[in-house]
Amino acid sequence: MTTASGAVLTPDEWRERYLSRFPLATDNLDMGAWREQRERALRRQYVETSPRALVAAVVIDVDRPDSVLRAFERPSDHPMPSWVVEGNQGHGHVGWWLTAPVCRTDAGKVDPLRYLARVTEGLRRSLDGDQAYTGLLTRNPLHEGADVIWGTDRTYSLGDLRTTAMPRQLPRRPERSSGLGRNVTMFDTARREVYGLHDPAMSMDEWHRVVVQRCHAVNSTFDDALGGPLPFSEVQATASSISRWVRRNFTMTKHDYQAMRGRKGAATVNAKRRNKQAARIAAIAGES
Repeated sequence: MTTASGAVLTPDEWRERYLSRFPLATDNLDMGAWREQRERALRRQYVETSPRALVAAVVIDVDRPDSVLRAFERPSDHPMPSWVVEGNQGHGHVGWWLTAPVCRTDAGKVDPLRYLARVTEGLRRSLDGDQAYTGLLTRNPLHEGADVIWGTDRTYSLGDLRTTAMPRQLPRRPERSSGLGRNVTMFDTARREVYGLHDPAMSMDEWHRVVVQRCHAVNSTFDDALGGPLPFSEVQATASSISRWVRRNFTMTKHDYQAMRGRKGAATVNAKRRNKQAARIAAIAGES
């Protein structure tokens, strides 16, 4: 059997591409989830979408009775999905396998994660998916009771998953961030806040504690309606990335940094003042 995009994905291929060795899993979301050995977890109704450090698949929760129709029969501009698992009343999880997993813990590679978050948001908009879905757990297509529609066996680059609905930039305010955008927002917000707190004289442990506090403060502001705070482990990983990056790239003291910011601020104010004065002079000259 083939699809418009090639051969159909099989359960064995899905299993082979699933990278988690000790994933979160559960049969009842109300009871919480716990980590289990891979083969046992893959018998559960819900499993962790990707390993903690990598994003290997993009999954969208279509909380509507026509999830399969939206995924396969009536696409707007999104590519053929890899699989769809239907839930109650036609609701379902729609997934695409990535050709190259994206790291979500390395601060030096935040740009691919930022791009992935934009791509994911574009797919969500294309399918009118649930904005509050975090992507942590997905309906397991290998579960014996799963109602699965298998899609294409091809994998996708991030560029392949672009849609016209993809936003040009992510929300900058934590209370407006959702999904993978929360990881990016935490990194961008927390790193800017801690630049002025860094001092090379601080021990690495002391400096790391400062960054952890700022990351948890940002994490607490994520809106519950848009997925809520990130898991503790992801906050710690982001804090570690920021603390290492700043320690490696910032050599100035807190005093020097604040002085530099003051000079830049003064230069900006003076430039605005000169522009306003030039505009007033031009207006007077035009009236005379």
